[in-house]
Amino acid sequence: MNELIAMMRKVGAARLAALAGASAGVVAALVLIAARISEPTWGVLYADIEFAEAKTIVDRLETDGVPFRTRERSGRLSILIPQAEIADLRLALAADGEAPRGGVGYEIFDKEDAFGSTTFQQNINRLRALEGELARTIASIDGVKSARVHLVLPEKVLFAREREAASASIVVDAAGGLDRKTVRAIVNLSASAVPGLTPARVTVLDAAGELLAAGGEADMPAGAGETTAETEQRLRRTVEDIIGRVVGPDNLRVQVAAEMDLTRVTENSQIIDPDSQTVLSSVTVEEAADEQQPASGRGVTVASALPGADAVAEAYPTATSNNRRTEETTNYEISRTTRTAVREEGVLKRLSVAVALNAGAAPRTPEELARIESLARSAVGFNAARGDSLSVVEVAFEPAASPQRPDGVAAATAPGRNLGRVAEIGALALIGLALVVFVLRPLFAAPRAKAAP
Repeated sequence: MNELIAMMRKVGAARLAALAGASAGVVAALVLIAARISEPTWGVLYADIEFAEAKTIVDRLETDGVPFRTRERSGRLSILIPQAEIADLRLALAADGEAPRGGVGYEIFDKEDAFGSTTFQQNINRLRALEGELARTIASIDGVKSARVHLVLPEKVLFAREREAASASIVVDAAGGLDRKTVRAIVNLSASAVPGLTPARVTVLDAAGELLAAGGEADMPAGAGETTAETEQRLRRTVEDIIGRVVGPDNLRVQVAAEMDLTRVTENSQIIDPDSQTVLSSVTVEEAADEQQPASGRGVTVASALPGADAVAEAYPTATSNNRRTEETTNYEISRTTRTAVREEGVLKRLSVAVALNAGAAPRTPEELARIESLARSAVGFNAARGDSLSVVEVAFEPAASPQRPDGVAAATAPGRNLGRVAEIGALALIGLALVVFVLRPLFAAPRAKAAP
């Protein structure tokens, strides 16, 4: 023991401090590396689910002792767990009926006691089940992320002559804009799934509050805003698809403005073919009349009225006349075609297209810009006689801003991600500082002290 103390005195306090600092730095580095290695790879168990459904899953994870993280976005929650346990946990949750389904469905009746519930409770549960099942079906449509459905089902009243019709309000959260066909499909699907509901009583909105289908529009005619927006969106996607393959989808911005004539036109035309005739009816009338008259030389006398006058009359010749008349009437029908054409869709009157290209390290040549402009003209069906305009400009795009964390998200929603990075940087800085202060500095200071007289 005395030898150890003597050796430590011989080494000196400065060198002992340097050795202690270096040892502490090595230990801290080993601990940090071990923590990083032991940290699992996180994967998404369920994304963008309601808080009520997330609570059920979180309770299950806490009961099973599975580590998890949560992230909030736009009022919805995403749950992350170790990647290796995602498949098994999804199977377990699905088997127990705890997997998120986008609302309550008909499974609400599985745990309901029919004898202990009132008629009001049963009606409410039936309404919730209809809303949940319809929301799940709508959410299964391609392009729809989630949906919420609100139904109004009037109660049946005895001895009532008229019954109020059912109505529905649907809010859909779509990945992109929904076209009119998809909106019409959602309206008809809802009307067919709910008893007493007609398409005229269905209102559809998107997550941004834009009206997609207003209640009372049974046939859902294309309004001016709808048709123009659909045309602009279709042309913009066409240009982005063809030019994006040349310059890259992130190096392109396209804006389309369409001016359309949405006048409803009904055209009636009648075509007559004189060479095509068909006998419609035929009537033939024949008349015949025979008349006999006495000869012109024999008149009416007293002798003709006496007895035996007939014998005397035979000696005189008589005049006979035959009248024949034939009348034929034939009615012909001439072939004619009547056409009625109703033009519902709008007619494009004028088109304006603006294409912005991100300027790279080397500017594009005029020939390259001309080829890109030619592609854009062909993609949108450019017509100079119609007054269309198209411009292609190369400019430098501003870098995209990094996504900010939503307000109100607790720091514990992603524990360890930012803190772990800060801890790594801090540990490395401490190790470097300890090496400089306790190791390098004493080593360089010792020779100077020996060299001094």
